[in-house]
Amino acid sequence: MADASASTVIGKDSTFKGEFTTEGSAKVLGTVEGTITAKGQIEVPEGGRCNATITAERLQIDGRVEGSVTVRNSLNLSSKGALVGDLIANAVTIAEGATLIGHCRVGPEALKQGTGAQAAEPKGQGQQASRR
Repeated sequence: MADASASTVIGKDSTFKGEFTTEGSAKVLGTVEGTITAKGQIEVPEGGRCNATITAERLQIDGRVEGSVTVRNSLNLSSKGALVGDLIANAVTIAEGATLIGHCRVGPEALKQGTGAQAAEPKGQGQQASRR
């Protein structure tokens, strides 16, 4: 059985391409391209880069993340962090000076709705717009 507190580190001079899955947590000091799935926390420190679809319990961004992100618990985007892409999270903290470019859906309802195109449009919005 895997130790849920175990942490994987992608080194500063390393690039990982493909699908990365961990039962624990991970720290990306280098570059990841592809998909990251973690039952624990993903940490992208300053200098770390992810061009990936990320699903995690928690996400700490001090580096740069480009791609779709789903966080079951909380996202913390620091003043030096950048997220370019769509975000679905239960809770979000964004520091002054952080970069966030993309669509955001935050709260327990956002997680329940999932990532489909229908979830992006609130119920009834399309009907109201067509009547005007």
